[in-house]
Parts: sequence; C-alpha cells; structure tokens
Amino acid sequence: MAGPPISWQKLVAARRLAAEKWPSPFALPLVKRPSDVLYASLRGDERVLDVGAGDATRRGRIAARFPNATYVSVDPDPEAHADFARVPDAPGVFDVAVLFETLEHLAPEDGVALLELTRSKLSETGRVFVSVPSIHTPGRFQRDCTHVTPWAHDELGAALHLAGFTPTAMHRTYPGPALRRLLRRAVLGPIGHAFGIDYAYSVVASATCA
Repeated sequence: MAGPPISWQKLVAARRLAAEKWPSPFALPLVKRPSDVLYASLRGDERVLDVGAGDATRRGRIAARFPNATYVSVDPDPEAHADFARVPDAPGVFDVAVLFETLEHLAPEDGVALLELTRSKLSETGRVFVSVPSIHTPGRFQRDCTHVTPWAHDELGAALHLAGFTPTAMHRTYPGPALRRLLRRAVLGPIGHAFGIDYAYSVVASATCA
C-alpha cells in the first residue's frame, strides 16, 4: 500500500494537538497489555476487524471472553492464514478495529493510508485501537529488522488525526509481573525519565470515528 505524501505542516499541527492532550509519554497510564485496553471497552456483541493480525490468536481470546462478538482477521502474510489478505476484502461494517504492533512496519504515509482504509470499514460510531513499540525503551523498536517507522506517542496521535479519527485515550504497557512493574516504576522510572528513557513495551492509542 502506497499512501500519498504527508503534508509536513498538517503533520506538525496534528502532532501539536496530540501533545497538548498528552504532554509526556512517561505520564501515560500503565496497563499490562494492549489487549487490556481493547477488552475493557468491548460490550461483547461487536464486529471486530483485526488488521495486521499475525497468527490471529486474538480470535480465541476474544471468543472466550466475548462469545457474541464477531472476529475477522486481515494479514497479507500467507503464513498467517488470516481470514483476508486485504482490508477492502473484509465484508461488512465493523464496530471496532485493532492494529496492534502493525504501523511500525510501514512508512508514515502508508501507515496513515492504512488507518484511513481501516476507518472506511468502520461504522459512524466505530472505534480503533492502535499499539506501537515504545520508542523510549531501548531495543523495543530496533530489535526487529522489519520495523520501518518509530512512532512517538504524539506522532501516533497525529496519524490518527490525519486519518480522520479523534484520539480519546493513550496508555503505556508493561507485561511483567506486578512486583516487577512496581519496582521498575519506583526505581527505573524517575531515573530513566530524566534521560528520556522508559521501560514500557508499547504505546496504545484509542480513537473514535466521530
């Protein structure tokens, strides 16, 4: 997918909107996993579109928690055995879209284009949940040779704005045990944040179509 070039001025303006709402990435609330944000928002009867679903193991977890939800996966990798290879091929209108650890594999203009395409599959009251590796945590972005774009939290918010979404919430994630989370927050947090370094794994943004 090749998206049109992004206007630098529009990107800066959209980035400023996100930064005004969430000034510091280190102040974002901490959750264990991106899916925690998703599950907390589901009623249980939604149609969920998982874009960049990978092995689609989320299908089983959503079915176990929300048996009345409909899950559809999209992934271009034939080895993923997703329901569909392209977003346009997924039939119908969806209530929720998920793009977890997907945008970092795309150039910025292609990431925004994918968000726009995803938005076209959502209802007027649709919601999207997007996670990307935390760029402030050493190794989280660089460790994967297929990663293309490091998304800061305000640039992730900007991408959602540019794609026509309204960002509503942002979180950080750390999947370790509760005691380890507490120790990292108490010991590594203040020290690392003074140097612009974090211990979080990902940043998760929630947004609406409205």
